[in-house]
Amino acid sequence: MAYSVMVERTVALSREKVFATLMDFGGIMTLLPDMLETCTLEGSGVGALRTITLKGTPGSVVERLDGAYDGHYFSYSIVAECPLPFNHYHAVVMLEDAAGGGCFIRYGSNWVANGVPHAEVVTMVTGLYNGIVDAIVKAG
Repeated sequence: MAYSVMVERTVALSREKVFATLMDFGGIMTLLPDMLETCTLEGSGVGALRTITLKGTPGSVVERLDGAYDGHYFSYSIVAECPLPFNHYHAVVMLEDAAGGGCFIRYGSNWVANGVPHAEVVTMVTGLYNGIVDAIVKAG
């Protein structure tokens, strides 16, 4: 399946550690403190909802944890209107043990740009995913 954005990186953390960090669905605030104002979590596991507010942006973003499987697969969607310049957002993170150690991460998403050029959203989302991966490594 083709994605609107796909970031692929190998990091020097175990797949289990990366997956555990992603599964702390409400913990996104600790990964992106410079970007997020607040994060609240309702529920746990698949079906949990996190509501985040971005610094300097009115409104909030409601994301649902759609899937998590066997330490290899994690997915979430934006489930309500939000202030971001896209609609129909769904992201998937696929993890594999990397040859020689570490974790190979594929972080991709599909969405429809709304109000800005597609290329601008690609740049924004690519930067977000790299920032999240960098924060996971730093939290290591």
